[in-house]
Amino acid sequence: MQRDEKELIKILGHTLKLLRESKGVSLNIFAYENDMTTATVSRVENGLVDSKFSTLIKYAKGLEIPLEHIIKNLNINYKNND
Repeated sequence: MQRDEKELIKILGHTLKLLRESKGVSLNIFAYENDMTTATVSRVENGLVDSKFSTLIKYAKGLEIPLEHIIKNLNINYKNND
């Protein structure tokens, strides 16, 4: 995995954490209500894992926001830097 990808995963995790916290929902409650383990939510929000698409959908549903709202500010570089 390229460095840029690791940074994006960390930014995504931080974004998800901020969105969850802005709803006033604890990590444990969010995990329980959205059929995830607390360990998964913690790893995602700390940028330790590359989130699956299905996990992002669970976040969008749990936060009651469109999926694109989660990823819109990632500033992804689409150029191939081989």
